[in-house]
Amino acid sequence: MISIEQIKAARALLDWTQEKLAKESGLSKPLINTLERRIANPKVDTIESIQRALEKAGVTFTEGPGVKLKSSTLKTQILEGEDSLLRLCYDIFETLKKTKEPLMISGVAEKKYKNFAGQRVLDEIKKRLKHGVPTQILSCEGDMNFIEPIEHYRWVPKAFFSQTPYYIYGDKYAIFLWGPPKKVVIIENAEIAECYRQQFLAHWDAAKDPVV
Repeated sequence: MISIEQIKAARALLDWTQEKLAKESGLSKPLINTLERRIANPKVDTIESIQRALEKAGVTFTEGPGVKLKSSTLKTQILEGEDSLLRLCYDIFETLKKTKEPLMISGVAEKKYKNFAGQRVLDEIKKRLKHGVPTQILSCEGDMNFIEPIEHYRWVPKAFFSQTPYYIYGDKYAIFLWGPPKKVVIIENAEIAECYRQQFLAHWDAAKDPVV
């Protein structure tokens, strides 16, 4: 578990105020202030929330204890085969389960997806829903096939709808290719993920709520 000194040093390195750290970690400013002044012993969950926020912003915690800014990393992973979508669902859940970050999905044709996915993939979706991971899905206007709660969906006009699904979660951007062979390409890079996240949000704001 990181120390109070590391939290203060990381804040200084990022030029963050206590208010900024509170916002990014989902905590209150008085709690951050109390923690840094050592008025009370922090809970493990509190420290973990702070650490995730600081690491997401580019801080690396080192032995010593110390802190430094990590350089931009780019990792790619290819999942191939009939279980590639299931493995993607595993990765999405493991990445987001301890965060409050949303999963964003675009290019979904749920009927085709459901026919291919199989029960194990649907079980993974149920697990994610039960865990309360915020989810936003862009599907084609008029598509009435909903696997998830309808409030997770918005409709994109048919002229602008692409049937190549992509997923944004954490620092990852993933594309599902129907194949053959079926394949998932995962790119892990904070800048790339944020670029596609902003693009997704622009499309989300312009999209329509489904009409049942």
